[in-house]
Parts: sequence; structure tokens; C-alpha cells
Amino acid sequence: MDEDAMLDAAGKTGKLLGVGESVGRIWGFMLLKARPVTQTEIEAATGYSRGMISQCLQGMEQRTVINVARVGREKHYSINQKLATSYGAVIGQQYEARMKQVIEFLSACAESIEDARIRDSLLAIRDEYKKVSIALILTPRIIALINERDIARMEDDVKNMAKRISITIAEGEKKEERNK
Repeated sequence: MDEDAMLDAAGKTGKLLGVGESVGRIWGFMLLKARPVTQTEIEAATGYSRGMISQCLQGMEQRTVINVARVGREKHYSINQKLATSYGAVIGQQYEARMKQVIEFLSACAESIEDARIRDSLLAIRDEYKKVSIALILTPRIIALINERDIARMEDDVKNMAKRISITIAEGEKKEERNK
């Protein structure tokens, strides 16, 4: 596959993932280069304006898809090789940024409602948000455990790996309980 075809495929992938064709093409260019690149290099390869590139890179940086390093007066952008780790961090931040606020809001609303049926409904919804929050809080820990394993040499299927990680988490919880 030549470079243009690769960029087109990456653009279509970005569009399918809902991040946009321009983000996909920029990501594809960075993959092809396999080294840190500047905004000027991205501009030359994609034909996008500096403003569009800057906006795309900012979003990619916020999602931790890329790493950014300042070299002299220029920023250099590269693909984040530890995407699973950064994904876990982003998920953990979602709890702090959004879920915790929703839980607090629903709790406060429930306290101020006199109608027991409505209050119970709000509390039930709040409890569902708490369940999702537990998953968000656990995600970075689970990803850390996944990263400790050599996935490339893994002979187990994904379900067996998940089972072993679940056992590791359970053993860790038992150890914490004993230490209390």
C-alpha cells in the first residue's frame, strides 16, 4: 500500500471511529513516519491548514493518543506506544470529571424530594451510576495488570487472560482485607 492509500485508509478509519477523517489522516501519517513529526511536516503531507492540524493534534493529545515533546521552538508529535495505559488514565479521569458530579447531583436532588417514589427513582439511577463508576475506577488497575503480561507471547485466549487478571485482583483484595 502506498503512502496516499494508507492516508486515505486511515482517514476512513477516523471517520468510522467518529473522530473525523482529518484526525485519521494525521494519525496515519504519524504511523507511517514511525518517528516524532512536526506540525509543518503534517501540513506538507496532508495539505491541511495549520489551524485544522493544531485543532486535531490538541484533541489527540487530550485523548492521550499521541505524545508531545518540545524540541527547541517546535513541538514534535508521536504515536503513544502505551495507548492502553493512557486509555486507563483517561477512563479514570472520566469518573472524576463526570460520573462523580452526576452521583453528587442525583444524591442532592433525592434529598430535596419529598415524594418517596420520585426519590427512590433518583436513588436507583444514582446507584446505577455508582456501578459504572466502579468499573471506571478499576479500569486503570486492570490495564496495569494487562501491561504486566507479555501479550505478544500470550498463548491463552483473551477470556483466559481476563480470568487470570480477575483472580489477581481478587487475591489483591483479600490481601488488603488481611492487612486492615
